[in-house]
Amino acid sequence: MSGSGSMLYDLAVKGDIVLEGGKVFKDGWLGAKNGLIVELSLEPLKASKIVDASGYFIFPGFVDGHVHTRSYEGEGITATTRAAAAGGTTTIVDMPFDKPARPVSSPERLRAKIEDVGSEAMVDVGLWATFTPEGDLDNISEMASAGAAAFKVSTIEVDPVRFPRIPDGRLYEAFQEIFLAGVPVAAHQENQEIVFSQTEAFQASGDTKPIDHALSRPPVAEAEAAGRLLELAYWTGVRLHMVHGTLPRTFELIKWNREQGVDATGETCLQYLLLSMDALQQQGGRAKCNPPLRSKVDVEGLWALLQDGVIDVVTSDHSPYPLHRKETDNIFEALAGMPGVETLGTLLYSEGVAKDRIELGQFVKLIASGPAALFGFGQKGRIAIGADADFVVFDPDAEWILDENELHHSVDWSPYHDLHVQGRVISTWLRGSCIYEGGEILAESGTGRFISPS
Repeated sequence: MSGSGSMLYDLAVKGDIVLEGGKVFKDGWLGAKNGLIVELSLEPLKASKIVDASGYFIFPGFVDGHVHTRSYEGEGITATTRAAAAGGTTTIVDMPFDKPARPVSSPERLRAKIEDVGSEAMVDVGLWATFTPEGDLDNISEMASAGAAAFKVSTIEVDPVRFPRIPDGRLYEAFQEIFLAGVPVAAHQENQEIVFSQTEAFQASGDTKPIDHALSRPPVAEAEAAGRLLELAYWTGVRLHMVHGTLPRTFELIKWNREQGVDATGETCLQYLLLSMDALQQQGGRAKCNPPLRSKVDVEGLWALLQDGVIDVVTSDHSPYPLHRKETDNIFEALAGMPGVETLGTLLYSEGVAKDRIELGQFVKLIASGPAALFGFGQKGRIAIGADADFVVFDPDAEWILDENELHHSVDWSPYHDLHVQGRVISTWLRGSCIYEGGEILAESGTGRFISPS
């Protein structure tokens, strides 16, 4: 940091700049040139464009490491990234299980999706890749070389082609290849035998109410699969990222394994912090997601682990479906997933920082610097000289009621409708250009770029 102020910047912003660790550079100045942060100063800076955001936080652009842009054909990269921009998220990492039955499991499909990102995205996009239950594993190194940020698979079959179960023997072999590729791997962690047998029994007995979704996927199904994956990581050395953990037990297993030398990180999602299984009784299929919502005791346990720094990342697991595919008479026929990319940062601030559940520095780590570091996106997730000029102007005192009709994803609902919120995104900036301000999307398709680990 300096106070020279002699250079003419492309952009200068004044506000309460939030640095890594939660240090606030009050009434500071940020100078950007050629899309990069090049100056942080206490003295006024000269620039072609000056933004006075006095009294507002200047956060690094949020990084959502777990979204599904193509789980629903009516969503897509443009709609998801439009919603991300409105929520202060400047980077998403998109899952590979694209519909219709086109998983990103080959270099050809990865390259095709990279091209789509270049023409459709409104924020920057990293990509997860996957691999098939059978066949040559050479694709792993090729996709990593082509820019895949991580690999994602499942221990339970969601779709036989798009989202298949990968057998343990195959995981063991693939984890060794992914270790050599030097990127993380993640798996949807639920024990298939337990879940399938329980859901079959529930349906056979006519127990098909919304709450039966959570009851038929018991905590042991997640915890057992998590332990199995961590053991595979121990023996292969692979960097394991545990996605959408819903249980304190899952993160306790991660913590213990880290103490044993396992290279593991853990992620929970906003819905597991804000909603319990009671939401299934209140909202029906709207609240169906996999793994399912858990008990209030589990929710409070997750917040305690956030406070203690045990959980590394919070994501949205954005996976929107229209209500006619969610609101069914039989909960087992409803699709699992909910929109969330637009509400991630604001609601984590409102429910976390504003309610003194987490510190400001933890907030920034959980949805900015942490996920950026996880995927090797060195230019993202932090306000520092040399980083991309991705930032969010945020009013910490704004109080408002969330209205699902005002959100920017493709489906017109949210599980957080009518929630009282403290804190609001005023504007979102990507590489020094404003892409959202005051309710209006300013970015165009193609504004965003594909990014890969650096």
